[in-house]
Parts: sequence; C-alpha cells; structure tokens
Amino acid sequence: MLAVRTIPLIKPDLPDLNDVRPAFEEILSNGRITNFGRYMKAFETETGRYLGTETVAVSSGTAGLIFSICAMELPPGSKVILPSFTFMATAQAVRFAGCIPVFAEVNDDLTLSTGDLEQLLEVHPETELVIGVHMYGLPARVSEIQAIVDTASTKRGRKIRVLYDAAHAFGASLDGRRIGRFGDAEVFSLSVTKTLVTVEGGLVSSNNPEILERIRYMRNYGIKANYNTHFPGLNGKMSEFHAIVGLENLKRLDRLLGERQRKGKYYFDQIRKHTSFRCASWPANVMHTLKDLTVLVPEGWGQSERDRVIEFLTNAGVESRAYFFPPVHEQAFFKAYADRPLPVTEKLARQVITLPFFTTISEDDMDYVARMLAEAERSVR
Repeated sequence: MLAVRTIPLIKPDLPDLNDVRPAFEEILSNGRITNFGRYMKAFETETGRYLGTETVAVSSGTAGLIFSICAMELPPGSKVILPSFTFMATAQAVRFAGCIPVFAEVNDDLTLSTGDLEQLLEVHPETELVIGVHMYGLPARVSEIQAIVDTASTKRGRKIRVLYDAAHAFGASLDGRRIGRFGDAEVFSLSVTKTLVTVEGGLVSSNNPEILERIRYMRNYGIKANYNTHFPGLNGKMSEFHAIVGLENLKRLDRLLGERQRKGKYYFDQIRKHTSFRCASWPANVMHTLKDLTVLVPEGWGQSERDRVIEFLTNAGVESRAYFFPPVHEQAFFKAYADRPLPVTEKLARQVITLPFFTTISEDDMDYVARMLAEAERSVR
C-alpha cells in the first residue's frame, strides 16, 4: 500500500517564539542560565499552585524518581514493588537507588493490580516501597493502593512508602483531585511527549517537606553549602531555558487538556464505530491526559497480529508504537529480577498499539487512522 499521508506519533506542544523571546534574551544577556535562577523558582511556585502542593524541579522524570527513592532513606537493598508494564525508567530508578525491583501484575486498565499487590506484600514482608504508575495519564487506583499499604504497614509495625510514577500525568485528576497529591511523593516527566512540556525536565511533588528538602540538595550533588556534601546526589538541576518554556506552557495547559479530552473522545468513538479494536480505560471520574492514546487488538489476537497491524499502519503512513513491549520483567537487564511469570501483563503487552495523538491532531487525520485500523483488521483476519 502506498502511503497517502504521513501522521507522526506525536507533536510537542511548544510556545510561540515571541512568547519566550523576552525571557530568553534576558538570560542570554545576563548569563544567569542555570543554578536555581528566578524562572526555575517561578516554575516551582506556579506548578505547586496548580497542583495544590509543593514541588521541586529537576532535570528529568528519571532523576526525580531516583532522588525521591533516595530521599526516603530506605535501607540498602530494599525491595520495591512496581508494575512490570511501564517504561523501563521506573525500574532503572529503583536499581540506581540501590533497591531491588519486585515486579507486579497490572489490571485490565494497565495500572498496578491491587490484588497482586496485596499478595506480594504477604510474600515479601520486607518490602519498603510500592510504586504505582499513572499509565498513559490514567490515574492508578490510589485509594485502594493506599489502603492495602496502610494495612500492611500496621501489620508490620513500620511505614511502607508509596511513590507514584506520574510521568504521563501532569494535569490528570481523579474525582476532581489533581494527580500530584497522592502517596509520599509523585514524579512527573516534562519531556516533549508529555502534556506539560519543558523540552527536558521533571518535577517532584509531595506533602512531605523533608523529602522535598533532601531532593533540593540531591539535585546539586548533595551539597548543602560550601561544597560540603550531606546527601547522595548528582547534577539534576533544571535550566532557566527549560523553566521558561514550562512557564509559558503552564499558562495554556488547561486549554490544551480540554482539547485533548474532546479529541480523545472523538478518536475513541471513531475507532469503536469502525473497528473491533478495544480502547484503553477512561472512567467518567477521570481527567485523562492521554499522553499516549492506546488501543488493544481485537479479542483473541496476540503479538503476531499486533505486529502485522503496526506494519500495515506504517505502510499507510501512520506512525505507531507498542507501548510498552516487552514488559520490564522480560527485558534483558531485568530478567534476573523476574521470579515468576506475569500472565496478565505478558498478554496485554502483546496486544497494545499506541496511535498518533497530539493536541493539534485534526479530525481528518483521526478519521484516516480509524479507517486504516479497519483496513488492517480486515487484512489481518
């Protein structure tokens, strides 16, 4: 099939050059381009106001995860429960922080399985931390997770921490409460595929001031003052350039999210109308960022059929990905930590296809993708 058009997987939401030009000219003129400048501080203030809790800006979401785990001061070699269906950065952060990953199943909505979590806390009573992931911007089952962890903490007579990988979820909310205020801390990514873009960057939010205070030092090599290191750390600072982009994008975030809600619902309606592909979960009580608009192949299909659909879409000019395959416990580096099969995760990871989606995508392009999915379905069947 000849491609009649090209539809990329993503297009970042970036401010107009004229909106950032004065600030860029200012910092280029005075040379104050990093090291906790006024724009980075303003970005922390404004994101904290938006989320309703305090924040710390860092160089990436991955750095934020590493710092957050380290700031909890867990014993060396602590076990950390996390879903295997996630981007590998979640598990990489666990290892870089000196902890051991314990891989958990996901629910059909692709977030951490609370049933499996409960069982794992029994099997691994020494667990110190649980990480949930707000997959594609869909909030995890935070109330259930917290209740299970609280019960286990009471039983063991010590606090088990909860951290959320909120890389996909800045702007998401659950029952009107914004993501960023759950668990001991939440960590956002602000890279070009996300809803709030700083080009590169991350953000940690928490209601625990001690965690945030430690991270403020950790992002600067653990230095408190006069090159005296008090904490583990590295260079995890956010530059003024990135903060300026983030501040401009934050001003229009609610409008961008509104567009994504409207277009995401239209897209899913077209896919349901014309195909047997199954749309990822989107409950009515959720503000979904749709960081990735993902579908699952028709019932009974697996990896082979999924890969043929992706090839068909590629030939039709439609970029797509299998986010996230393989699941982390099947990846070469992490196989050593996989102590059991995860049949639900393994099945779902072989069925997902992430389709082109971005704030500026047109209805015509969404209609085209839905038509190509329908043609792919007929071709594969």
